[in-house]
Amino acid sequence: MSGPEETYRPSVIVPTAIRKRRSLSGKPLTPTELEILRWASEGKTVWEISQIRATSEATVKFHLRNIYGKLDVTNRVQAKNEAVRQGLC
Repeated sequence: MSGPEETYRPSVIVPTAIRKRRSLSGKPLTPTELEILRWASEGKTVWEISQIRATSEATVKFHLRNIYGKLDVTNRVQAKNEAVRQGLC
């Protein structure tokens, strides 16, 4: 072999949801997201929050996903704890 050897480098595929979450990390929560986080931290379900806010359950889930991404967490308990740690709640 006279040329440089090629090294096999497998490409890493990062799911879209993780890429989006990473791109939101560190951004501030909007007033709507803060309200939804408050209701969620009080134990309200997605349906209950949608009724309180007069919006769809899909919209509430959308905001929750954004909250998780901005706080770099994966669930409500972590989101509440992180919000308390940051002084948001």
